[in-house]
Amino acid sequence: MAGGNSFNLPERLLKNQFLQHSYFLERMMYVIGGVTGHTGSLVARTLLERGEHVRAIVRSREQIYQWKDRGAEVVVADFNDSQALAFVLEGAQGAYLLTPQSVYDSNPLEKWSRQNQSIVSAIKNVQLKNTVFLSSMGAHLDKHTGLALALYDAEQKFKEAGIPVTALRSAYFYENWIPTLDTIHEKSALPTFLKPKKSIPMVSVKDIAAVAVELLLNPVESQRVVELSGPKDYSAQDIVDILEQILGKQMDILPFSEGGWEEVWGELDLPDEMNNLLNETYTGLNDKRITFSGKHVDSRRGTVTLEEVLEKWLT
Repeated sequence: MAGGNSFNLPERLLKNQFLQHSYFLERMMYVIGGVTGHTGSLVARTLLERGEHVRAIVRSREQIYQWKDRGAEVVVADFNDSQALAFVLEGAQGAYLLTPQSVYDSNPLEKWSRQNQSIVSAIKNVQLKNTVFLSSMGAHLDKHTGLALALYDAEQKFKEAGIPVTALRSAYFYENWIPTLDTIHEKSALPTFLKPKKSIPMVSVKDIAAVAVELLLNPVESQRVVELSGPKDYSAQDIVDILEQILGKQMDILPFSEGGWEEVWGELDLPDEMNNLLNETYTGLNDKRITFSGKHVDSRRGTVTLEEVLEKWLT
C-alpha cells in the first residue's frame, strides 16, 4: 500500500490484505474527516451519540486515543494519499470530508488542488455514493474569491468526475472571531478586517454539523448544493453591540484598513501567495462578492445565534 507512513491500522489487522479487506466490508460505518477541527469533531460526536459506527480520520498517532475512547474506529491517513484514503472509505455508508487548509501552506492553491484530486479519486475508486463535502459561500465563482477558490476547485472536480456529492457551502464561521477574545477582554475592543457596518452571512459550526449529519443520514444519489447561514447576517458593529450587552461596558471597534492588512500578514510571516489570497478573501467579503449563489441550491438557515455563542465564550 502506497503511503505506508501516513496510513496506520491496528496491528492485528495488518496480517494480510484479506483480513484488512474483509474487516472494512463487515464494519459498515460513516467516515469522518477533520475530527480535530470544529465541524468534523461535532459531526463525529453527533453520529456516535446516535449509535452510529464512526471511522475517524486523524493525521497523527497522537490524536488516536481521544477518539478511540469515544467509541470511534480511528485511522491515520493523509488526504494527499488517494490509495490510503480509498482504503479508509471502503465499505462506508457515507463520508463527511473537507480539504485541510493552513495559512502557512506554501503554494496553497496548488497544494489544495492536489488534495481535492486525491479525495475525488478515492471516492470514485470505491464508488461511494454518499459524500458530504464542506464547501464555502463563494465556491460558485472561479476568480477573485481568495480562499474560496480551493472550494471552487473541489466542486468542479466532483462535477467532472460525475460523483454523487453534497457540497455544503457554509457562511463565515462564528468561530472565526475566537482569536479576537484576548483583545476584547484586554482592550475592550473588537479588531476586524470587515467594514464595521457591512453585514455578511455567518453561521455556527454547531449548525453546520447538524445539517451535515442530516444530509449524511438522508443521502441522494446525485449532486446537490446546500447553502447554509445562521438565523441572520451580522456586521462587526452588530458584534460590538452584542458584546456591550453581554459584558456591560462600552466597546470600541478596531477596523483594519485594507492598506493595514499587509502589516498584519507580515507579522504572521505568511507566504506571499497566502497574503494575496487573504487580501482577496476580505476584499470579497467587504464587497459582497463572496456570498451565496442562491441559484439551483437548497438554501437553509440554522438556529444558533451569534448572541448565544458569544455569551458562552465570554461568561
